[in-house]
Amino acid sequence: MKHKNGLRVIALTLIMSMLMSFQVLAVNESNADRLYDLGLFKGTGSGYALDQTATRMQGLIMLTRLLGEEEAALASTAPCPFTDVAAGNPSRYAAYAYEKGYTTGTTATTFTPAAAIGFKHYVTFLLRALGYDDKAGDFTFATSLTKAAEIGMMDAESAAFISQNNPTFYRADLVDLCLSALTMKLKNGGGTLAEQLVQRGVFTRSNGVKQGVISAGRKTYTYQPHDFSTVTRTNATYALPSGKLSADVLTVNLSNPNVSVRSAMVDHRLGATANFSDIVAASGAEVVINGNFFEAYNDSKFPIGHVMVDGQFLYGVSGISAVGFTEDNEMRIGRPAVFFYVKSSGRTWACYELNSRTQHPSTSVLYTPAFGENTSFSCDGIATTIENGKIVSSEAVIAGGSAAIPQNGYLMFFGTGFASTNYYRAPVVGASATMTPELTQKDTNGFTLDGIVSLVSGAPRLVEGGVICETLEPGFQEARFTTAVTPRTAVGKLKDGNMVIVSTSSASVQQMRELMLQLGCVDAVNLDGGGSTALAYQGKILRSPGRQLTTTLQIFVNKG
Repeated sequence: MKHKNGLRVIALTLIMSMLMSFQVLAVNESNADRLYDLGLFKGTGSGYALDQTATRMQGLIMLTRLLGEEEAALASTAPCPFTDVAAGNPSRYAAYAYEKGYTTGTTATTFTPAAAIGFKHYVTFLLRALGYDDKAGDFTFATSLTKAAEIGMMDAESAAFISQNNPTFYRADLVDLCLSALTMKLKNGGGTLAEQLVQRGVFTRSNGVKQGVISAGRKTYTYQPHDFSTVTRTNATYALPSGKLSADVLTVNLSNPNVSVRSAMVDHRLGATANFSDIVAASGAEVVINGNFFEAYNDSKFPIGHVMVDGQFLYGVSGISAVGFTEDNEMRIGRPAVFFYVKSSGRTWACYELNSRTQHPSTSVLYTPAFGENTSFSCDGIATTIENGKIVSSEAVIAGGSAAIPQNGYLMFFGTGFASTNYYRAPVVGASATMTPELTQKDTNGFTLDGIVSLVSGAPRLVEGGVICETLEPGFQEARFTTAVTPRTAVGKLKDGNMVIVSTSSASVQQMRELMLQLGCVDAVNLDGGGSTALAYQGKILRSPGRQLTTTLQIFVNKG
């Protein structure tokens, strides 16, 4: 949309709702790191691959390691009875386990190594590693989960749920169950499984303590429903209080570490634009949508609101809502008021805006190389240049003049009114200086800049705190931002922290409010629209804008 004036089942349900979050996946990654350092878990060619289904061969290999018998298995010369097991190490593992009676094949001559292994099968392996003998009647395959709960390796609720629902057994579950088993007492009472592995030389006691499997208490496994989805797209017509609305809705699973979000500006330079098709082709992203409103009618093509790319502010003008993302995919929505503080020799200068073309005697603006090679001045003031972290000059400038912006630094402009206040102090040439973006006041939505690496802005706010927001930011009160029916783009945050993107060829702001709320958003913001509305999914352009764009929001999926 053009912005002409450049204005600024009860228990189970509870378990699932609590655990389907990034923290769950982060815990799995952390546990995998622990097992890796202990030499018990070595991942795949694509990393830990925790989102992959665990296989029969992987379960067998883990059993030999937990028994402290991997070296013996790899040194085995026993013949392998299974024709479908690859020669080399896989064959050695299978032959050794078969000879020891640890496992049997799916037939007399096949092992089906790539087939999925289930919870009961793997827990059976773990119980055997702890010294329990199913052949002697300690447990049966059917009661393996109950036995695991009995000894504290798994909680009873998880055992019951797995028995009733038979969920997929992921490598993430394999890791967590293994960590739990290491802290369990052996059947014979001779210490824990981890302590037994220390005795067998698999890892040192100090490393066991360091990785939390010795002297850290028993760890009981709790089933964690995993959501390894990435981006899903739905094209549908939605029934809303204000009428039906057809839209593309993309749900982005921000809890999946293979998903990342990045804001982008063409050439990292203000005013640069490109065809949407070229932006999409160059990005390699799974999803690309339009970002900030911008001065589409002016030659400058400057954005409206904040823009941060790769952790660096390229533009900073407060006043409208912003959508930010941290490196670990935390999504934040608020109305952050940001100043750009330069500190040197005990003095601090607050630059109200970053790379803004608007100058007044009472304002201060900071300019970086993203603005260009130089900046002109529309009023008298003082220009201070910082290069390589030092103040290299500070001098009076006049309206109509200009100054160079260093490629390895920045320039501060202070209007004469700002410079005449008692809180302005003359910079000391030669002194070191640092610049830090900070909030000038606490954001009412709790938005902070801590960890933010991507940031775009939009208006009006559609949903705030789980209810429809009817507040209109200054500059976004015209009919084209409210009652007009036009192409629109919006992003929202769900209760579970995941992200929703909506793109439609025809909607009013009220319809967008109702749809974002219906989709479950607790917060949502309208982005640029109209002739700027753009959507690409999996390399295919689904909605092409009528003009070149400058900022976009891009979703990436690491497919390993």
